[in-house]
Amino acid sequence: MLSTTWRNTGDLSKDPPRPSFVGKTDVFITPKANPQTVTPRGDSETIGSQKGRVPALVGYSDLPNQIHKKAVSRGFTFNLMVTGSPGLGKSTFINSLFCSDIYNSENPGPSVRPTSGVTRVDCRSFVISESNVKLHLRILDTPGFGQLVDNSHCWEPIIECLESQFDEYLRAELSVSRTTLGSGVSYIPTLPEDNRTHACIYFISPNGHGLHQLDIETMKRLHDKVNLIAVIGKADSMTADECHHFKQTVKIQLEENKINLYNFPQSVVSLGGGATDKVLQEIVEWRERQPFAVACSGQLIKEADGRKIRGRVYPWGVMETDNLAHNDFVALQNLLLNVHLQDLIDVTTTEHYAKFFAAKMTTIAEASQFPTEPDAREPLSQLEAERNEQKRRLSRMEADMEAVFEQKVAERTSKLEESRRELEQRTKQLSQQLAAEASEYEKQKRHFEDERSIWEAENQDILENVRTSVDSKEKSRTKRKNLF
Repeated sequence: MLSTTWRNTGDLSKDPPRPSFVGKTDVFITPKANPQTVTPRGDSETIGSQKGRVPALVGYSDLPNQIHKKAVSRGFTFNLMVTGSPGLGKSTFINSLFCSDIYNSENPGPSVRPTSGVTRVDCRSFVISESNVKLHLRILDTPGFGQLVDNSHCWEPIIECLESQFDEYLRAELSVSRTTLGSGVSYIPTLPEDNRTHACIYFISPNGHGLHQLDIETMKRLHDKVNLIAVIGKADSMTADECHHFKQTVKIQLEENKINLYNFPQSVVSLGGGATDKVLQEIVEWRERQPFAVACSGQLIKEADGRKIRGRVYPWGVMETDNLAHNDFVALQNLLLNVHLQDLIDVTTTEHYAKFFAAKMTTIAEASQFPTEPDAREPLSQLEAERNEQKRRLSRMEADMEAVFEQKVAERTSKLEESRRELEQRTKQLSQQLAAEASEYEKQKRHFEDERSIWEAENQDILENVRTSVDSKEKSRTKRKNLF
């Protein structure tokens, strides 16, 4: 047991000595209680007979800096999927988003890469750095999506990819031997490397009057498996009024089909209380722009004042990529990378992966016949209950088998008894028939004997003559034999 000895010296201003630990140490778990708030003492205390200064900061307030240093040294992982119909500027958007030549002549975009028309998911890994912060970036694109005449079920490879990522992460998480890799603040020792898709940007074609049926069917299957962000590609092909009307139509279609997009929650900005009202207002305005209408370009244009901007030159003017008055690219870039990047990673774990984990564990529990209710019995009681239930089941099976056996025996006995009666009846019939035939035979025999006696009596003289004649012939034949 842990014991503490303090000696009272009479001077309460002096700090008590360190507790001395005597004897055996036991571990006690105290009941959970509400934490108490303790205010640090001032920066001046009397220690013994000397005046000293005790710092008000103990040091744990530097913990965020320690976490920051470790997170920066490890780097961060972000997995981004980009999908949608071909020819909507997805490759240019990715290059503009990260201000890097991710797609180039050596690594062409999904619309340029050769494909058989069947949807596939390609993954490319990059390491980019900004202000000494490394980002391990994985870009997943879908060449072949929406390129066939019949595009039914072309979303299935994407769904299979997302589910396989969750399944692979789950198997690595449950494995005894784990790879201790992680990402920045999401790093947890002994957890596997995160290859799950944290966000999916779905490009919508500006042609038409809203979402196509392919867009609706695909997004309905994606929104509960990944953080889905809707983007209208090549928005510079529409006027401002057309773009506004198109956005409203898309919002109505999303609501009618119960498709939930990632809503870039404002609560993320309010964490820590460091955001000003102006910043919060900007976040609100940016969020309201979804679905984001973007128009990107990798071309640098030199303005009259010497500034270089990214955009496109048209006969009627210049479209600037980084101008909110022209498109929503800056709003999406700030929300995606500057504000909600970590929240996208967290939501992937706490919502989408958690939902997959719960469904997987429920399936395993149902297959194992384990209870999944919150008030389920503890394992040993459940095991005993299952054993008793198994005994009752075996008893019922034994009783059923005995009943079936007795029924079969009774049926067999009945058949044998019926056969015996049939044989006895047949034997009796045959005996009666045989007796009747014997009686008839005796009757005919007596009748024959009577007729023969009558005939012999009537023809006795003729029979005597015949016998005499036969005897004389026999005698003469015997005499002739004796002569020789």
